[in-house]
Amino acid sequence: MHDGTVRELSDVRYVPDMKKNLISLGALESKGLKITMEGGVLKAVHGALVVMKGTRRNNLYFLQGSTVIGGAAVTEAADANSTDTTRLWHMRLGHAGEKALQGLVKQGLLKGAKACKLEFCEHCVLGKQTRVKFGTAIHHTKGILDYVHTDVWGPSKNASWGGSHYFVSFVDDFSRRIWVYTMKRKDEVLKIFLKWKKMIETQSGRKIKTLRSDNGGEYKSDPFLKVCQDEGIVRHFTVRETPQQNGVAERMNRTLLEKVRCMLSNAGLGKAFWAEAITYASHLINRLPAAANEGKTPMEVWSGKPCTDYKYLHIFGCPAYYHVRESKLDPRAKKALFMGFSTGVKGYRLWCPDEKKIVVSRDVTFDEAAMVNQNKHEGEIEATKTMSSSKQVELLKTPVVPVRSDTTDTSPTVDSDEEDEDDEEEAPTQEPPQQQDSIAIRRSRREIRKPVRFTDIVAYALPVIEDDIPSAYKEAVRSSESVEWKKSMDEEMKSLHKNETWELVQLPKGKKAIGCKWVYAKKMESLGKDNVRFKARLVAKGYAQKEGIDYNEVFSPVVKHSSIRILLALVAQFDLELAQLDVKTAFLHGDLEEEIYMSQPEGFKVAGKENWVCKLQKSLYGLKQSPRQWYKRFDRFMIGQKYTRSHYDHCVYFRKLQDGTFIYLLLYVDDMLIACKSKVEIERLKTQLSNEFEMKDLEKLGRYWVWKLKREIFFFRRLGPLRILRIC
Repeated sequence: MHDGTVRELSDVRYVPDMKKNLISLGALESKGLKITMEGGVLKAVHGALVVMKGTRRNNLYFLQGSTVIGGAAVTEAADANSTDTTRLWHMRLGHAGEKALQGLVKQGLLKGAKACKLEFCEHCVLGKQTRVKFGTAIHHTKGILDYVHTDVWGPSKNASWGGSHYFVSFVDDFSRRIWVYTMKRKDEVLKIFLKWKKMIETQSGRKIKTLRSDNGGEYKSDPFLKVCQDEGIVRHFTVRETPQQNGVAERMNRTLLEKVRCMLSNAGLGKAFWAEAITYASHLINRLPAAANEGKTPMEVWSGKPCTDYKYLHIFGCPAYYHVRESKLDPRAKKALFMGFSTGVKGYRLWCPDEKKIVVSRDVTFDEAAMVNQNKHEGEIEATKTMSSSKQVELLKTPVVPVRSDTTDTSPTVDSDEEDEDDEEEAPTQEPPQQQDSIAIRRSRREIRKPVRFTDIVAYALPVIEDDIPSAYKEAVRSSESVEWKKSMDEEMKSLHKNETWELVQLPKGKKAIGCKWVYAKKMESLGKDNVRFKARLVAKGYAQKEGIDYNEVFSPVVKHSSIRILLALVAQFDLELAQLDVKTAFLHGDLEEEIYMSQPEGFKVAGKENWVCKLQKSLYGLKQSPRQWYKRFDRFMIGQKYTRSHYDHCVYFRKLQDGTFIYLLLYVDDMLIACKSKVEIERLKTQLSNEFEMKDLEKLGRYWVWKLKREIFFFRRLGPLRILRIC
């Protein structure tokens, strides 16, 4: 199955002529399994355990996994499980080396792992390639804090999400325990050193005797030297331009960065997550056997107690689902990425991509198998061979696995700057997932009847495509509706040229052009009529844009739902007139502030200039900054028309009229609601908007139906976010 387990299906029918192998959802449901289908994923769940999982392809669900018929499945699965478990712990421990893993396996600390040879790991090669090493110096220390190594790394060209560009590390020579703190500036070293010194001496009951560092100005400043002199700390410095003499700290920084590169590569995360990764890497290093400690972990040498629990560790960046307390009908969990642990809090640090912030949660469901399987099978492999005499079953070999579910609180934090100082990390508790050995279907107690012959029915399943909307240009021009699609593309190009969206130029040296593609859709012009409009839109491939080069800021506000409710309440209470408008190709009205080049649209390349590119002068759908640039353009226009922008909601505009009444406008991307007592004022604003932008009056297009009855308004949502038809 998708999670590496072997499950047996009994009481099945063997039909040699079947082109596909089918599993009855009704039979699974009758045996207590709950079937859910959402977002193109089908799950068969028993309690908290996901027993089966399938992905939708051409409106059929394909089972995920790899199947072998008969007893061979058990042996093959056992070998695969052993390798997968080793790979899982390798990734959990920040891509730890083979010796470190074998040391932990011998101590029985890694559940399910065996002392086997690690397979090739591309992330380790990318993150750990090294040069020939220097000889190492030996310090004979007798106890913790007798000799401490420190070094500053940075500046990083990529700021972390918390704005850090540096980190400083402190390494205890005796135990090899490491502490890492991220910094925005180098001059924070002394402040961090004093904070760390006070904490570590209080916790250990010992004093720092010797501190070794390089000749950096942050370590040789008068305040730093005075602190060491007053505290009786002996200073050792390296010779200028000889970082090898500070080998322990330098080597530890290298180990940290190797793990960071491996973890970021494995998780597919950007460099902005380096601070989170390095904090978690230091946590892992302190719990991995060290050669200088004869195979013991730094935490064991430091505290005198061995690390006995590794079950709370998880793969950095793995999908994690944390509980949220929303309304009764909203989902109970949100998807995030695991970042590590929060200092002083019994909870996991999670990055929430939707909200772009760190949240801390105690109860989390982790989907580590998705990353383990992804590392094993790069990409999706669809089996398309028919079942032969060996009875092999056609399956889709793709990863993913949530296994159980818990609950949680959330609170935002910033980059974690320090390691938890407890000798043993108290991790959030997790109950093991419910186990299920098989889903063998029991024999029915109902009356046994002679089965219907399969030869009398169609014995194969064909993918059915209900939608005839093309997904690419070539499909559009080859379809039976090619004339309509070509006409819609011509209209889109006419609109782009009218707005002077780009000019054709030769691509400057050193610049890269992003791609573009056609997106097609069919829209109803009105309800209750068979009136379909063919829509083609040219979209830039914004995912190829690079932050800081192709775009800077991307945030664009939309009107709050509470603002919409308040406006409609005012309409009902004061009997206001209500109108709705839509801006045609709104994003094309935004002015670009960056220099962006795009390839010419497929099917519309200019003859003789096929290798030229489009230098964008206006924003385009698909660009990351397009919504923001459109909003800025619209905001300037409304302010220029003497409207006031609400401080509470930046998509609410209003103006006081001479008779003391107000006219209101709400903006939701390219849709507008206008409310006023006077129809004349509404028409005047419509005219002003039409003179500036190409508008569409939606008064006759019913996407919402609104009834006004005894000054009360009832809304029935149909299509779109703000489409409103007022029927009196």
